[in-house]
Amino acid sequence: LPDECQIVVGPGTRNAVVPPQGTAAMLLFMIAMLWLARGIPDPPLNVMIVTLDTTRADRLTPYGLMGHAMPSLDRIAREGIVFDQAIAPSPLTLPSHATIFTGLLPPRHGVRDNVDEPLSPAHTTLAEVLRGHGFRTGGFAASVVLNAGRGLEQGFGAYRGVSDGAGPGDHRLQKRADRVADEATAWLQSLNGERFFLWAHLYDAHTPYDPPQPFAGGDPYIGEIAYAASQFQRLIEALERIGRLERTIIIVAADHGESLGDHGEADHGIFLYEGVLRVPLMIRMPGAPARRVPGIVRLTDIVPTVLDLLGLAAIATDGVSLAALVKGERVALDLESYSESLYPRRFGWSGIYALRDSRFKFIDAPRPELYDLSVDPLERINIVADRPAVASAMRQRV
Repeated sequence: LPDECQIVVGPGTRNAVVPPQGTAAMLLFMIAMLWLARGIPDPPLNVMIVTLDTTRADRLTPYGLMGHAMPSLDRIAREGIVFDQAIAPSPLTLPSHATIFTGLLPPRHGVRDNVDEPLSPAHTTLAEVLRGHGFRTGGFAASVVLNAGRGLEQGFGAYRGVSDGAGPGDHRLQKRADRVADEATAWLQSLNGERFFLWAHLYDAHTPYDPPQPFAGGDPYIGEIAYAASQFQRLIEALERIGRLERTIIIVAADHGESLGDHGEADHGIFLYEGVLRVPLMIRMPGAPARRVPGIVRLTDIVPTVLDLLGLAAIATDGVSLAALVKGERVALDLESYSESLYPRRFGWSGIYALRDSRFKFIDAPRPELYDLSVDPLERINIVADRPAVASAMRQRV
């Protein structure tokens, strides 16, 4: 402000700027006020992504589960945006995580089974983009499927997998959420004010279901989710301790769900019904309004959304930015979701492919299936013979 301006601050009053006298001084004052009206830039944002492995949406309290406590997830839902119809591209861990971090569908990034070749370094990951913009990057994975060497470590300055030490409850294939939280919080506390991108992978809801106390005793699958949520709470508290919570975009997503006996499948990997494809997706953006979005979104949309929220240039993906929705704008969604499972090929069976729009879902299998989810959300009535035109058009798009 020009030296002639007086800034008046008094107890019980709002700060006020008293304009100076004289034409030249008034002109300078007006220019200064116009500059201030543009807003002083906020401190830069950080990003934390938490992936809940094998977690179907309808087993979380923000998605309607009653009688269980998941306060960390409830807080993100209460303070952020909840996507009610987020769809995974695969019922397998590595292909879906490769999609989460590249924004590409499995046929594009090439990882279509957990035992496939690793994600190629030819593909650009979110961690690589953010590290290139000066972010400190840390990834903490809880399954051997995501260990270093499987391709997701690209762009992470620090990366810890299952082989990096062991603790109570760990074994050679996975580690518990408390170990992931220990590693991630220690990394957060090592920061010296740098912008950061943190990824924490919580694998506990995957079989075998064996939640620790006090989460044991009821439904073991829900107990594992509640336990993972309690360790997610530790990450939120760590951000609060270092004063970065209100400068951090928090994204909670699942890579895929769990059948839990639906359609005769005990866990996941083969079929493409909603139990394994409909997953939680919640985003808490500091300063953005809380709301729920009913339309279809996809895990491919995470990368373009993050880059858009950060004001960074987009990269080529199969998704779209949801940033306008996150910021509270009313945007009509009209998206389709593609999903696939090539896991059946291990047994000499056919791969299965699916396409879903706002109403119908088509499953391209040896016995094709079509469901009208508006009246049959449990996918009980195959109407492929009743709606051949719809089935044919969706099969062409698959």
